[in-house]
Amino acid sequence: MTESFERLNLIQRAAKRLGDQPVAEARPVVEQSTLRREPVARAEAPVVAAPRAEAPVARPERAELPAARAGGSAQPAAIVSHPVRLNLTRIRQSQIVTPDNTSSTTYNEFRAIKRKLLPLARGPNGTALVNNIFMVTSALPGEGKTFTAMNLAVSLAAERNLHVVLIDGDVVRSSLDAYFDGANGKGLTELLNGKCQNVSEVMHRCVDVPNLRVIFAGKHDAGSPELLASKRMADICQDLSTRFPDRIIIIDAPPVLAASEPAALVTHMNHVIMVVAAGQPSRHHVEEALTRISAARNVMMLFNKSPQWRHTSAAAYYYYYRKDTDAASA
Repeated sequence: MTESFERLNLIQRAAKRLGDQPVAEARPVVEQSTLRREPVARAEAPVVAAPRAEAPVARPERAELPAARAGGSAQPAAIVSHPVRLNLTRIRQSQIVTPDNTSSTTYNEFRAIKRKLLPLARGPNGTALVNNIFMVTSALPGEGKTFTAMNLAVSLAAERNLHVVLIDGDVVRSSLDAYFDGANGKGLTELLNGKCQNVSEVMHRCVDVPNLRVIFAGKHDAGSPELLASKRMADICQDLSTRFPDRIIIIDAPPVLAASEPAALVTHMNHVIMVVAAGQPSRHHVEEALTRISAARNVMMLFNKSPQWRHTSAAAYYYYYRKDTDAASA
């Protein structure tokens, strides 16, 4: 009895040990499997997450680039998309010079004037056109400011390696469009009020004068005087001056005593040409006009409609010289 009891006790102890051993051995197995899974999960996370995070960011940026390039490539086409031609009938009636009549007295007078203007437009090195914005105005209406601006533009555009941008800055009573055919109605006003964003949208190439570009006044806007005095106008002038270093910009502005715009425009100009018609404005008018544009950097006066006795015989001599030369060459 005692022996059987002792055997039973030995069996129970052995069973107890066998029962305890699997539990003790199972713990390392679980811990090892857990340790093995964690590195696998951590190693897979960067591989999967990194590409998915980068892909959505990269795709929208690539999609925007073609749109930007497409808009940029369309700008040069807009410059030549609306060509205009000279209205020769109106121009000849107004005694404005034309490219086919270079021997006229008016043409040679403005040829002499442009020789004095070109050195003023160039920089210290004498090549780059850094002071290239000219405003043409007068004290009173009817003194010939548009006549002067047109003749200067055509005369300067005859120079080699020189281009001219003629702008109608008289947005209240525009007149430049009467001397051209083919304008699309857009102009400086649309550029100022934001309806047109790029200068090329309103810049017209003149077919008859290849080196001439024209920006018309555009449609009438009640806020035009404020638009001309705005920062947007300053930015446009700066953009035209720096983007086209081979061009001279001529702005036909309203009369000084008839509008407030010239006083605001002069701060953006390099030079101001004040046209004074013979016998039309009084001395008081001229002095008052000069006072209003006193903020201008450089003011020059051009005497227009001079009496016949003021003319010298040099122009007639040049005219006959041209005739003799042409006959001899023929």
